[in-house]
Amino acid sequence: MMSVGSPSAAELRPVTMSPVADSPADIDHLLDLPRQPWYLDRLPGALGSLTGFQQLAGPGMAELIGAAAAVAAAILAGEGRTQLAAAFGQPGFGASGYGPLGYGTPAPVLPPDGQICAMLAVDIAGFTRQDRDDDIRGYLHEELYGLLRKAFDDSGIPWAECHWEDRGDGALVVVPPAISPKGIIGPLPERLRALVRRHNHVSRPSAAIQLRAAAHIGMVIHDGNGFVGSDVNLLFRMLDARALRRALAASSAELAMVVSDYVYRNLVCRYPSLVSPDAFQEVRFQVKRTRAQAWTYLPGGSQPG
Repeated sequence: MMSVGSPSAAELRPVTMSPVADSPADIDHLLDLPRQPWYLDRLPGALGSLTGFQQLAGPGMAELIGAAAAVAAAILAGEGRTQLAAAFGQPGFGASGYGPLGYGTPAPVLPPDGQICAMLAVDIAGFTRQDRDDDIRGYLHEELYGLLRKAFDDSGIPWAECHWEDRGDGALVVVPPAISPKGIIGPLPERLRALVRRHNHVSRPSAAIQLRAAAHIGMVIHDGNGFVGSDVNLLFRMLDARALRRALAASSAELAMVVSDYVYRNLVCRYPSLVSPDAFQEVRFQVKRTRAQAWTYLPGGSQPG
């Protein structure tokens, strides 16, 4: 059993760190990363003081700690986030929200001046109605993310690679530009509808779900606190449009969707094998100061007359 006393002379002998290979791995680009916080400079000395192993304060350990910090920063800032998510079994890691490293909302990796992305906003209809208490609302909030995660994954849009932002009774999901936006119109709406239908089949009436959804493609900006921009505003104005609310209320559909005129003309009409353009109904709406044209769609159903 190891004693807790002072280290022996043999234990304090200098440690020689030899390179693993003649030439180091290709990590030259890590040198361009931002300077690590000041406490990393003091960490080796602190380790030496706390443990009694003064060799921990040597330049070799300082170099090792600095390299490890740089590699970790590169992984967390790049595509390695998805690999870490899979390793932890937490597909939400790296997206806005909760990740495997604890509570927090890490910002998505987006250019500071924005990027063109596909967006989907969803909202649980009647979330605060009187027959729902806080237990039911909490359950529905959690269930929504389970439905979205499975629907996205089953539609060829990996949830772990998307960025999302919670909206209380709904969510905003941003699809990275490297992923085709076609899945947003097919098969995602039908897949999400089927999942909601199954949820409703096994749930009590007060826990049954009807969803409103809106899809758009446009400039997305993340300012470190959340997603902003005119296209994000348009997306939520569509989600709140009276025509969409009426379409859902007048039917027993599990999902009512609205897409922007841009999405309709550039995705729906150009790829009719995904979903028939005839299934959409043109609407004009005004929410606050936004007036626009959009197209509503009831997956698995028909438009109300």
